[in-house]
Amino acid sequence: MTEQPDKSVILPFPGPRTRPAKAPAPPRNLGLTPLSKALGPVALSPKGHWCDRCEGIWYSHFGEARCPVCGSKS
Repeated sequence: MTEQPDKSVILPFPGPRTRPAKAPAPPRNLGLTPLSKALGPVALSPKGHWCDRCEGIWYSHFGEARCPVCGSKS
């Protein structure tokens, strides 16, 4: 008869032993700009803009370029 290896033999897995990366956090809602808030309810939807510093999205009905939270123009 042929000899067979024990069933308890452990074979190494060919890969890194690090944890998988965490999923990125969802973007923060930074809200409306003061000018858009002053306008009140409008039938048109505001446009969303990304802020790199705050890592979130802020909204405006106008062509504003400054984040309402940090004042960044990113």
